[in-house]
Amino acid sequence: MADTIKRTRGASTKDKEPKTLKEMWDGYQLLFDQIEEKKAELAKPENSLEYPAIKATISTLYLSAASYCISMLRAVGEDASLEEELVELSGRDDIVAKLRKRSSNYIDNAKKYGSSIKSEMPSTTLDDIKGQEDVKEVVRSFIFLAKHPKLFDVYKITGGLGMMMYGAPGTGKTMFAEAIAHEMQLPLFVISPADIFKSYVGASEQAVKQIFDDISAFSEGAILFVDECESIFSRRDKDAKDYKSAVTSELLQRMNGEGVDGSRRIMIAATNRPWDIDPAYLRYKRFSHLVHIAPPDGPAIEAIVRNRLKDIPTEEGVEGYTVDLFVGKTKGLEDKNYYSAADICGIIEEACRMAVEETMRRERQGLPEEIVPVSKGMMEAAFAKRKPSITQRDMDEYNHFAPAGMNS
Repeated sequence: MADTIKRTRGASTKDKEPKTLKEMWDGYQLLFDQIEEKKAELAKPENSLEYPAIKATISTLYLSAASYCISMLRAVGEDASLEEELVELSGRDDIVAKLRKRSSNYIDNAKKYGSSIKSEMPSTTLDDIKGQEDVKEVVRSFIFLAKHPKLFDVYKITGGLGMMMYGAPGTGKTMFAEAIAHEMQLPLFVISPADIFKSYVGASEQAVKQIFDDISAFSEGAILFVDECESIFSRRDKDAKDYKSAVTSELLQRMNGEGVDGSRRIMIAATNRPWDIDPAYLRYKRFSHLVHIAPPDGPAIEAIVRNRLKDIPTEEGVEGYTVDLFVGKTKGLEDKNYYSAADICGIIEEACRMAVEETMRRERQGLPEEIVPVSKGMMEAAFAKRKPSITQRDMDEYNHFAPAGMNS
């Protein structure tokens, strides 16, 4: 099964014959018999030596069931007239809502039986990400190419489809990965170094295989999000450990031509330290899009502040005053430091905690019960406690990285 996600360069993008809704439904129903059969095997003491393999099979079957749910929902989304057929097949008027809930439940069940990585169906949209319009445009073109695989043949694109996002911590890289998965209506699988590197000989290579086995259960595709990828894709000349080199080779092999054949099994990676990544991972054939996620600009800061303060009790004018503090209109910030989205939310939360403390003091003093609003003074005090986390030197390093990375 793992081999289904492994692609060769120049793989054909010729569309496969789509399954009918009835075929999807029948395949979906068949899985439950298989799951119950494997659970029965798991209950027999004489199968104790086979428990790990049986549990792995059950996990994969649950992921396949989630895949069928997603496929049927996508079919109904593309052709609303199919909902009536789905209702007739299932005998339930609420089947569409049920399938949405079941897809998440099946993913959760897969985790219980040992699914190797965190997976979810994100609700984050591109509209939820404030600012970053230039990055959003790149992301939209990335999604468009993924949704129209015939363009690989039209333009003779032989490399893989993948995205490497880099930038300072807290700038929204994870949110972009979630938004891509949401826009494509695909599950998002998230892995970190702890999911890959194990203590025992051969365990890391097996972990990589299991990850791709899990993803392959989704016939319609999936997004693999590799977080903190500088630890996983580290330069081999900096770490000569045999097991890490073996894992690197395994990942490189499986990344070749990713997403080329229209399977929509796509790898997205994020890093705060792109210069620590092995150049072999940064070649165009493996990541077609290398994207710098920069700190929020003025309009983005305003959107983040207003969104974060929405429905929070504040004194009059606090929102505008806070925006001015961040963009430097009242503070005259000239030190070329930058606030990340996480910095902005952290400072606002600090001001909110000050309001909570003031509310508590009023209660202790026996004053009338009152929710104290966030004031300009609280916001300014919060600014004084927390400094911008991104320096000009950081930005210079990120801005100079891209050309070298793409030419490696």
